[in-house]
Amino acid sequence: MAVDHLFQGATVRDRFVSAVARNDETAAQRLTSSLPGPEDPHAQRDEAWELLSAGAHWAAEALESAGITGTDASPIRDSDTGFERAQHLDRQLWQLGQRPGFHDAVALLVESMKHACYRGAELGPIPGGRLGSFNSPRIVESIEPYPEDLQAIGSGSGEALHWYAELGLGDVTDEAMSVLSGDARSA
Repeated sequence: MAVDHLFQGATVRDRFVSAVARNDETAAQRLTSSLPGPEDPHAQRDEAWELLSAGAHWAAEALESAGITGTDASPIRDSDTGFERAQHLDRQLWQLGQRPGFHDAVALLVESMKHACYRGAELGPIPGGRLGSFNSPRIVESIEPYPEDLQAIGSGSGEALHWYAELGLGDVTDEAMSVLSGDARSA
């Protein structure tokens, strides 16, 4: 495959494209034109928020297709929202499991986004909400996003988009290009 080399030292965008195009050479060729992505960790963090926000939308649509409503598809712009969304998706998965029938593709999509959102909770800039003191909301230390977290968000979001397309809810390449170009829908 054209994008297999993207696993070592990859950016969030590299991992996203690799996961999206894993079995589709045509998609790989179309999407590699959007590579490389930014290497600066702060720019990658911004790109990760875009991927997580788009993935929240894909998860909401997939869950709705299975009869689960009320999924939060609002944009994810910080670590706290990433953590809250991961827990929300976990509750939505539980509801999906209570529905009759088989919903494996939906569950795989939502599970991928849940894990990506948990990794988003680690992006900072404040790890675990470290503050100077309870009386003064001063940030003691901010952190750089870890490459492993960024890569996991790219892979998880790409995996979710793969299942989104498998469900017939959208085109892999069109959705990926929309997110990577910054034209993604922010619900």
